Amino acid sequence: MTTNNDQYSCPHICPTERGHEKETKQQETAALTKTENVHATPYVPGMINPPTPILYPPGAPPKYLPQPTDSTSGDILGMGPIGPWASGHLDWSPQAGMTGVRPVVDKYSITRYSTGEWRKNNKFTLTPRATDKAKDLEVQTKKDIANTFINMDKKHNDSNKTLNSRIKDLSYWKEQVQLAVEGITEELRNLDENRERLKGACRILMLPEAISRECLELRTGRYEPDLVRDDAEQELIKEVAIVGEIRRVFTDTLAKAEAQIEMNKAAKTAIEFDWSDKLISLKLDKLNSTLTPQSNLILAHPGVTRWPENATSIEYWNHYCSESIRNCEEVRRRSEGLRRDLMTTIIKGSRDMKTQADRTNAALAETIDATEQMCEKLEDNLKQNLQKTADIENLIHHLKESLRNIQDRNKCVMTRLHGRNYDRPNVENCRDEAQYALMAEAKFIKESSESLQHKLRQAEVVRSELMKYRGELEKDIACKRKSLNIDKDRCARVRAHMPSPEEFAAG
Repeated sequence: MTTNNDQYSCPHICPTERGHEKETKQQETAALTKTENVHATPYVPGMINPPTPILYPPGAPPKYLPQPTDSTSGDILGMGPIGPWASGHLDWSPQAGMTGVRPVVDKYSITRYSTGEWRKNNKFTLTPRATDKAKDLEVQTKKDIANTFINMDKKHNDSNKTLNSRIKDLSYWKEQVQLAVEGITEELRNLDENRERLKGACRILMLPEAISRECLELRTGRYEPDLVRDDAEQELIKEVAIVGEIRRVFTDTLAKAEAQIEMNKAAKTAIEFDWSDKLISLKLDKLNSTLTPQSNLILAHPGVTRWPENATSIEYWNHYCSESIRNCEEVRRRSEGLRRDLMTTIIKGSRDMKTQADRTNAALAETIDATEQMCEKLEDNLKQNLQKTADIENLIHHLKESLRNIQDRNKCVMTRLHGRNYDRPNVENCRDEAQYALMAEAKFIKESSESLQHKLRQAEVVRSELMKYRGELEKDIACKRKSLNIDKDRCARVRAHMPSPEEFAAG
């Protein structure tokens, strides 16, 4: 029964112990049999032949060089019944150097090489291989050197052509990038100027707002009858509201301009870095295109014949060049659009302010005109009132004089009646016509006095009403003059400083 190692081993390559013992026994048996066969023929006297001359074919090389009759096997020697031969098979084949193939060494000789090998070694020794090799090497080396320098010149010219082509590409993209840099720089400067204009417009916007609020504050100083929400008041309130809306739009636009300026600066920085890189590369390639093996600036730089870690492909380089310019141009176009919107906002905002200011001025002028007409009418009424008051006072004075005259007449009638009633004696105290006439006169005087007293009271009432109306007229005239002073003088003086659209646009 075999072991585990036996089932994975080859008996021909890795024989086991029993297989090795069997092979050894077979070799020993073969050797004994051969020995017996060699020495089986006994020595016979007189059987030694004379020397046989060695015949060489015509045209054969010298004796010391390999001959066509040479053999690599030692069997041609022939084993005789006598001789100091070492036992074994002689073999001078290419495998003769392997262990177990050469004959064993006995006490008489060491048979290491055959005659053929000796002749072959002579030929090898006599062959001038080093000299021929040196000649061949010299010729081939000179030819290779010439071809090498020719090829190196071709490669150098090819490198110069590619460098010149690369210089053209770099010059083209450098010009394009430089144009983009100039464009974004100009746009950044223009946008910054417009931003300053917008800031100036925001500062100027404080003036119309202050004017509008000042006018509203001044109009609160009007007297009671003129504290109305007229068209001028409405337009002033609209003006303040429009100022607030314009300020909001200006502030939003200014914030957008600030953000766009930051984007412009970032784009300018990126494109300037690209321009700087291309300028450095262009200078380097121009220097490289002028270098020759005879230049004084060339040095040995070991380890440079390799791709850098940060090297990019030419496709990515072309894509990056076009993309960097496209990104810069896109930012510049967006900035131009914002700049146009910014100026449009300033111009339209200033126009709206001017239009609203004109509306407010027109409303104020209308209010002032109406107030002036009202004030003139009130002054006319006041003059009429004063004249009428003077007439009523004259009338009252006349009524009083008339009543005093009537009182004198009443006293006269009463004196007559008193004398006739109490001074006539007896029957003389009769109801004669004179008595009736005096009674009628006394009655008429009394009625007339009462009528005039009523008229006097009415005149007094009318005079008090005229006096009251006079006070109202004077108060209303003062109110109107106050309003005219506010609207026509103070508000007009303040609103004369209202900025124009040109001032807004100039910042």
